[in-house]
This record gives sequence, C-alpha cells and structure tokens, in this order.
Amino acid sequence: MSSTSGVNKRNHLPNQKHNLHIDLSYSPSSLGILNPNIRARSPSFSRTTNKGEREGESSELLPTPDSGTFALPSPSNPFVYEFLPSPPPISPITSGTRRKRWIRKMIKRNFHPTPLGYAILMILLISLLYTFSGTGDPNGMILRRPSTTSSLSNEDTYIQEEGDQELEEEEIIYEKPVLKELPSIYSEYIPSLSLSNIFDNPTYHLLSSKLNDFLHRPIQSHDEAKEDNYEGCPRELSDKLVNPDQYNGDAQFWIETVTAQEIASRRAGVIRWLEDKLNNGEEIIGRKDGRTGEGRGIVLTGGNQDTTLRTITAIKHLRRLGVDLPIEVFHYSDELTDRGQRDEIEALGATLREAKGLEKVSGVWKNWQIKGLALVQSSFREILYLDSDNVPLRSPVHLFDSPIYKSNGRAVFWPDLSKDHPDNAIWRLVGDTCSLDLWTFESGQIVIDKAGNSGLNLVALIIASEMMNERGFWFHMCGGDKDTFRWAFRILDIPFGVSPRWMSALGVKNGYEGGRFCGHSVLQHDLDTPEGFTRPPPLFVHSNLLKHLGSSGLGKGNLFTHIRRMSNDYASNPSLNYAHSWVYMGQARGMCLDLDWHDHTPQEIRDVEWPETISVVEEEGGVFDGFEDIWFEEGGRIGGW
Repeated sequence: MSSTSGVNKRNHLPNQKHNLHIDLSYSPSSLGILNPNIRARSPSFSRTTNKGEREGESSELLPTPDSGTFALPSPSNPFVYEFLPSPPPISPITSGTRRKRWIRKMIKRNFHPTPLGYAILMILLISLLYTFSGTGDPNGMILRRPSTTSSLSNEDTYIQEEGDQELEEEEIIYEKPVLKELPSIYSEYIPSLSLSNIFDNPTYHLLSSKLNDFLHRPIQSHDEAKEDNYEGCPRELSDKLVNPDQYNGDAQFWIETVTAQEIASRRAGVIRWLEDKLNNGEEIIGRKDGRTGEGRGIVLTGGNQDTTLRTITAIKHLRRLGVDLPIEVFHYSDELTDRGQRDEIEALGATLREAKGLEKVSGVWKNWQIKGLALVQSSFREILYLDSDNVPLRSPVHLFDSPIYKSNGRAVFWPDLSKDHPDNAIWRLVGDTCSLDLWTFESGQIVIDKAGNSGLNLVALIIASEMMNERGFWFHMCGGDKDTFRWAFRILDIPFGVSPRWMSALGVKNGYEGGRFCGHSVLQHDLDTPEGFTRPPPLFVHSNLLKHLGSSGLGKGNLFTHIRRMSNDYASNPSLNYAHSWVYMGQARGMCLDLDWHDHTPQEIRDVEWPETISVVEEEGGVFDGFEDIWFEEGGRIGGW
C-alpha cells in the first residue's frame, strides 16, 4: 500500500467532518471565479490527469502531490492546498507533525486563534480565575481533591461538609494558607508573631487559618469599643435583656480588668491550649474514622447523691420512650461510689465514665466544667447531651436528622432567657461588635457531631472545656458553662444552628400569691414541625429550678400544670427584645421563673403580641399527656440539689 493511501486511512476518514474557514479578505469577484466544486479538506484525493491537473480544474489552483506527501487546505486560505510529508508510522503522541497540525487547528498563520483556540484559551482563563480566587473557601484557601495516588495519608486529611451532604467517600484537603504576621501586641505571648510549626500540617491548615484570623481581629479597650457596641445593642434594650445578677456582679470586671493587653494574653492562651493538646499527642480535629468517636449516643453528667438520682430518672424515662441509643454517664473521680447506684445505671444499658484530667473545684456553687470535657472524651461522634434534670416529652433521636442540624455545621443549641450586654468584655475578647441577634445559650441539651464543620466542632468543644477549666476568668463573661460553647464557635468562626422557638416557662399557679405563675422548668422546643402541628412543639422539660422549689402542697397531679410564653415566640422575632424573663422569689415556693413585657414596650407591639399563660392540656398535639404521672413513677422528685 502506498504511503499516500496509508495517510488517507489514518488522517482522512470518509466520515470525518471538517469546518470551512473562509478568509474574508478575498474580494467577492475573486471568490466568484473559484470552482464551486472544490471542497476544502476533501476526505480523499481527487483523480488527476497525466498532466498533473485535476479534471476540469487548473493546476495552478490544485497542484499534484509528489509521492510521500499528502494535501491539507491552507489555514489562511482553505481554497488552496498545502502538501506536507507523510508522517512516519510512529506514536501519535510523539509525532511532531501531529503537534504542528494541532497547533494549526488552534492558531492561524497570522497568529490569530481559531474558534477552537479561543475555546481553549477561555477554559484556561476560567481555570486560572477559579484557582486564584479561592472559590469554595471563606478564607481564600484553595481546595483540592486528592487522587487515589496522593502521597498524603488519611492522617493528613479531614472532611469538609457542605450543607447536609457528607463527603464520606471523598475527602477535601486544604492547601497551606498564607498567614499574616501577628500584631506586635502578641509579642510577649507569641514571640515569633506566628503560629507554631505544629500547625504546619495539612490536617490543620483550615484550623491555622481560622486561628490566624482570630488573632487579627481588633483588640480594643472598653472605651474604644463602647460606641460601636452601644450602637449594636442600644442600652434601653440591653439593660433590660441582660441577666441582672451577672451585670451587677461582673460589670466592673468587664470594664476595668479586661484591658487590651489582657485580651491579647487570653487569645494567645486559646492557641496555647490547642498546642498543648497536640504536643501531648491528642487529637483535636474531629474525624469520621472513629479515632475521635463513632456512632450516635447520649451523654449525661452526674455524681453526687441528688444528680445521680436525677440521672437514673432521666435514663429510665429515655428507655420508656423507646430510645435505644447507647448512653454514657460522666462523673468526677470521687463520685458515684455507691455500688447499688452504679449497678442500677448499668442495668439500664448505660456506661459509667470517669472524666479524665479534671478535678472538682472546692467552694464553688456548681462544678459545671465536667460538661465540656464529657463531650470531648465521649466515645460517640454524634452526641445528644442532656443535663440530669432534663427529660424529653418524646424520643429526641430524630434531632440527628433535622435539617437545622445537618445544614448548620452539625451543631445545634437552644436559647436561654437573656442577651449579652454591650459592656460585656466577651465581645472584645472574641473581636466582635455587640449584636442582639442571638440569645445566650441554655446548655441543658446540645446536639453535636464532633466531625462537623470539617472537624472543627471538636476544636470548639476543646476550647469551651478549657474556658470552663479557667472559670475564674471566663465565667465572668459567660455566666457558667452554657455560653462557652457559643463563644468557642465564634472564636473559630464556624456555623451552628439554633432552635427556632424561644424558651417558655413550665410550672404552677402559686396559691400562696393569688395564683401568680411560678415557673420551675425551662421548656425547650423541637427543631422541626411534625406533621399535624402548626409549629415546633415542646420537646424538653429542663427542671433547673425544681430542685430549689418549695414543695408544700405540690405533688403528683399539680406540678406541671401551666405554661407561660410569648404569643409569637420565634427566637428571631425582634419584638422579643422587649420581653423580660426573670427569676423572682415566690411566696412559699422559692425561686420562680416568669416573663412579661418591659414597661417601655411600644403599644403597637402590645396590640399584636402578648404574654400568655395556658394549661398544659391546651398545648397543641397533647404532648404533655401522661408526662407527669410517668415522671413521678420513674423517681422524679421536688427539691434536692
């Protein structure tokens, strides 16, 4: 077979399609004289005469190819053929002729791109813009998906979650971020003015970026920050929304003790907490491979006589509701020593866990700090945490599948009864300006995945637990353990979900005060609206004041009788900034919870919304049916500690 016929088979297949390129520089007259039967890039050579001419055509237009050559239309004039040597029978990948021909397909002789060339240039331009814009990451870092041949091990990766989609099969690795030098105010605490090299690992690239951003937030004294904070949280509202006991006890500390230098020291301390964990070989990034917990479970804390009894009641109630999730009960080393109580807890299918690396603080009202450590040390990856005095009205297992949980970093918290004051130094410590958008947290129930937010949820839990451990400072701002979670998430700038409805109060009408409402429990709501309901119903009865309640005349049948709430109690409702929830001393009852409008609430709000007291039997869906009887049967009691 001749070389020409071989080329025909390889380069000019009969069914191959070709584009016709016309040089518009030709005049109409010159185009008109061309033979219309000539086809550009003919799939086969025309028959030639002995004189070297195609039949019916001039040899000046179409010369006859010599042996060993083949014809292609000229890129600059598709009506004129060029003759090129036949390519040698070598690999098309290494063929120089193929490369030249590919270049001719993309670039004309006058160096102007062809349509194909333009398309390729456009694709390259878009790719470059995407790469250098940092698209897909709020910190401007580049995301890349490792191939199966990546040199990085699983230890060097962690999972990025997007909405409610979990990337179980494919992980995302964050490229090393470019970190700015830290402000000089940190030089006393971080002499290098940069994060430790221990964070220079692909596993910690996202974390190091978050920490670096945190350290670059403004550091201000109270006087420097107060104008913006008062604008974000007007005093006429904030003075009524703040917990008065906290304000009266801690305002001076906020203003005088938390200086700019103190802020720099405390922020550097957050970095030191994490460095110490890493230097001790501890995991700080939540993982989905089981190393930082696996599966779903419930965590409680208890240990002294009263909390142990309440813990047993809570576990019994959960089992009665059909909850078969594993349960862990954390306690201090000197607690839960009674063999009978331990056996009873274990008989209910719960596991006793001693909190490691933490001791009770003597002389304090409550040792809340065990809560954060219990979440960190739990063997579960996805956790429903419950205080021992918190019992659900129905199974809470569905919370793990709630869209609010799955689409907000896989962490959900519930609102408390107050908001942070603009003078509170916490705003300056985390580098924020005061806002009335969120209530403080009520941590009697928490749903969290330690691997959520690309594993940073575990980091947030570690930070919160360390804040609890340094209660002598942080509790001045956080009022106990509850808000350490909120601010730990804010330090890392990671999202979380919040229950859509504000808390209500559950209690009784006090016959010793003419039927005045006396709330002894905080009523928290579901995350979603079940079928047949008009809004998320009550889900948790957190009886945090019941242990302080005077029990005279109270018992089974008249303990959980009434609910006090706002008619429009969605937590995001700005009208609730005029609502006032407080604890008062009720006659013969002790500590009671109530709520109402502030005195200065605008009349236009009062006309359309109001505080209401309803009987539990009026609650939609009959969610309280049988609850009180069951609660007493399972060991619930009034008083204690």
